Amino acid sequence: MKAGVWRCRWLGAMLGAALLPALAGPACAGWPPQKGQLFPDEGTYVDQDGNRMKLSRFKGKVLLVEYVGMNCPACQAFSGAQARGAYRGNPVQRGLQSIESYFPRYTGGLRLDDPRIVFIQILLYDMQLKAPRPADACQWAGHFDLRTARQEYVLVPERDMRSQASYNLIPGFQLVDRSFRVRSDSTGHYPRDDLYRTLLPMAGQIVK
Repeated sequence: MKAGVWRCRWLGAMLGAALLPALAGPACAGWPPQKGQLFPDEGTYVDQDGNRMKLSRFKGKVLLVEYVGMNCPACQAFSGAQARGAYRGNPVQRGLQSIESYFPRYTGGLRLDDPRIVFIQILLYDMQLKAPRPADACQWAGHFDLRTARQEYVLVPERDMRSQASYNLIPGFQLVDRSFRVRSDSTGHYPRDDLYRTLLPMAGQIVK
């Protein structure tokens, strides 16, 4: 599968001119997270259970961070729409399975629910390309059965994070190591690292 296919479909079909007013919004210091740098910890988030937090609370774990536009067909597919159905009838990227199913295949058998790993989805755009609200995190998590009890967090930034930098992250993933450093970056139109050949295999290596 060509990574650029699902990226381009998000950029073209789902964004278009409607996103242009949202590209110049504010972002927290150090945003976007950069490969080789510590993950920025200026922002505060609300999870699907209504709890406020900073991501540094997970320091010491390996983090798989996914950046989500809720109406992105690839984001819905990675979240499990092929099995659980589309969220609010949104188009779903055909041929793309959930990240949960890809994870053991490309990490050497490691499961995403391994207690050493925290899976984090950061919602950056809602279904209308507006700033998401805590209710969106709750509803999205409920639809895709993502639970904090399994270290699966759906987070909404407390501040509006819509910006060119955030737009460039979707759809995509970053791998953050136990020291809170971004080790691999598979985000944006032209990702630095391939998700299947680089990021996921590296996850298997650094967890073990």
